[in-house]
Amino acid sequence: MSDKGQSAGKKTAGKAGAKPSGRAPARKGQKNEKSRGGWRILMIITVLGLGLAVLPTMVVVAVGMLPTLVAYIIDGRREKYAAFSVGCMNFCGVLPFMLQLWMTEHTFARAWQIVGDPVVWMVMYAAAAVGWIIYYGAPHIVAAYLRFQLDRRIQKLRGYQKDLVEEWGDSITRGVTTAPDTGDGTVSPTPEDQQPAKIGQG
Repeated sequence: MSDKGQSAGKKTAGKAGAKPSGRAPARKGQKNEKSRGGWRILMIITVLGLGLAVLPTMVVVAVGMLPTLVAYIIDGRREKYAAFSVGCMNFCGVLPFMLQLWMTEHTFARAWQIVGDPVVWMVMYAAAAVGWIIYYGAPHIVAAYLRFQLDRRIQKLRGYQKDLVEEWGDSITRGVTTAPDTGDGTVSPTPEDQQPAKIGQG
């Protein structure tokens, strides 16, 4: 009776002690989600408050920044690189007309007059198109630049190799086999590498 009671007590104590350890991460995750949700709600309230304070400006911004909203919806990445690139250039296209609204008269009539001008639409959306060009073209430009730098580095190393051969002779290159390039960035093994190691020689 005593042994069975002790073993049963240990099992119940172990189960009771295991429950808090499983609940702690869940509580931390819930706290993080609640904090993020609170920040989002605060940002939405702040934006809505500013929008109510400057409604004519929000009319121009809402119409001009539509490409950024579309980019944010289309971009499936978590980092939203497309939305960031398009948004920056799109805002550069909208900013002059916002300043124009502030400098003249900050009214709905003036805001609708600006929005109704086809040239304004062309400027704002052309700036967003430049953002798309940067988003799609920047990776290719960076890759081409890195390839150019790599080719220059290879040529420089080959020049150093040629100078060493001229100074020390071809003897320094004896026994060195160059592995052929397969074209996909990997190097095919040399015949020496393919041969199995012989054990017990020497």
